[in-house]
Amino acid sequence: MKKWYCKTDKYIKGMIAVFICFSILIFAPIGRSSVSATEADDGGAVQKKETTTSDSTETANIDANGTLGKNSDIGIEVTKSITGKAGKDLKVEFKLKSNDSANVKLKCVYPVIDTTFPFETSGDAYKVISAGNDQGKQLSLNASFSMKTRSDITTGYHSVRFIGEYTKTAGDGTIADYYVIKTINIYFSEGTSSTSPGGSSNKNPVDNSDLGDDLSDDSGDDSYGGDGSSGGGSDAEASAPKLLITGYDTKPKKIMAGEKFTLTVHIKNTSKSTSVNNGKFLIGNEAGNFLPTSGSSAVFIESIPAGKTGDLKIELKTAADLAQKNYILVVKGDFDDGRGNNFTSSDNLSVPVYQEIKLGVTDVTMTPDIVGVGSEANLMFTINNQGNAGVYNVNVSVKDDAVTCQDSYVGNIAASSSAYASLSLTGAVKNEDKGTIKVEISYEDSEGNADKIEQEVACVVSDSSSMDMGEEGEMLPEEEEGGSFPIIFILLILALLVIIIIIVIIIAVKHKKKKEKELFGDDEEDDLEDGEDIMTENGEDDIENEDF
Repeated sequence: MKKWYCKTDKYIKGMIAVFICFSILIFAPIGRSSVSATEADDGGAVQKKETTTSDSTETANIDANGTLGKNSDIGIEVTKSITGKAGKDLKVEFKLKSNDSANVKLKCVYPVIDTTFPFETSGDAYKVISAGNDQGKQLSLNASFSMKTRSDITTGYHSVRFIGEYTKTAGDGTIADYYVIKTINIYFSEGTSSTSPGGSSNKNPVDNSDLGDDLSDDSGDDSYGGDGSSGGGSDAEASAPKLLITGYDTKPKKIMAGEKFTLTVHIKNTSKSTSVNNGKFLIGNEAGNFLPTSGSSAVFIESIPAGKTGDLKIELKTAADLAQKNYILVVKGDFDDGRGNNFTSSDNLSVPVYQEIKLGVTDVTMTPDIVGVGSEANLMFTINNQGNAGVYNVNVSVKDDAVTCQDSYVGNIAASSSAYASLSLTGAVKNEDKGTIKVEISYEDSEGNADKIEQEVACVVSDSSSMDMGEEGEMLPEEEEGGSFPIIFILLILALLVIIIIIVIIIAVKHKKKKEKELFGDDEEDDLEDGEDIMTENGEDDIENEDF
């Protein structure tokens, strides 16, 4: 009987040992897989971060001159109209200015010599004007280059580029070297001709250097007059035609940076008796912000009768990096009165230039990931202003039947900056087939003009009855696709069943063991008594035998 008990105990202990080994074999690989997956995810994130850093470094705009900076860091000022003649010496003078005196310090300036360079490559063509350690020159550097014009230069405007080098202090205190390219448009004529900037010969030649000496000069007289007249005596001066710019039109009406537009300037001859003839007008901007698409900024008008209005039409293109503001366009010209008397004059136009508004939405997240009908969720995303102009009074609203939501005010977003928007949604209609909602972002530009854009963002609205509520009130799908959750669940159930079976077996064996002990306890006592009797009888027999 004791042997049977020992075998039963060994059998139970063996089953427990087998179960423990079985559990280790099943759950150990799962644990290792989870750890490996976590480590793989972390490693992937680190690798992605390193790749992003490498890309941002490789895409930096680097060339032989250093790092290309922002055009707005440095300004150029040309105080006098520059015109030259083929084969003649010409002095090019301008001022380079720091637009941020606290952080931007000028280093030097020099010409860009390329295939379009209109001067001979000698002398000042290789001159470098340095600011040195002079703090005044580091903020405002006067440049003067005396160069000889090429003899084969064609008549018309030519662009001369100059490189301005400077240092800039960043927000963290670090100082780096940068450069920008500034352009000056210079009008060249043939060396032996008395051609005016308009391209036609005058009976009485006019010195081109006297046309509009100061682009920023405001004489206080808005009309074209005979202040630059030549010949004709006092009678001619008394009857000189007066020209007045009455306005201008642009097509399109809104001038965008980096795009072409057609400018029509309306000029009225205010004289009651004298007509304007052979008018040659130049329209442009000395800083190179507006360039003619045809290559020439000259516009010819044959005649403007007394008391009538004539139109000057030209197609221009703005620089892509212009800030959103008003710019000065200079209108210069010369004409005659039909009696051999020539006149010159200039005037300015103020033209607004706009930057394209570029807004985009990124980093869209919603908590929970799926919102049920009648339930609430929080939708968050980032609004990125990718343009060169700020936007104001930004407001976000939802224009979709799938959810209800109150508008969210964001505020102002500066150029090349971002802002954060958050919306509290309530599910209204299921949209599982679409999975997105329409968000409207309204804003105003610097002129107060209102506009808006619409963006589709991810947002799933589902029937709440088909969802299970989590411990924290989050709605979870009834089934999850993929993953290892179902396998682990099944293994846990099997392990639990094995444990229950073993426990039942142990209880049954112990119960049976107890009953057998109670049942066989009396028999053991009888056996002991019988044994004693037998031993007694045997002892008596032995004594008798001994006596015998």
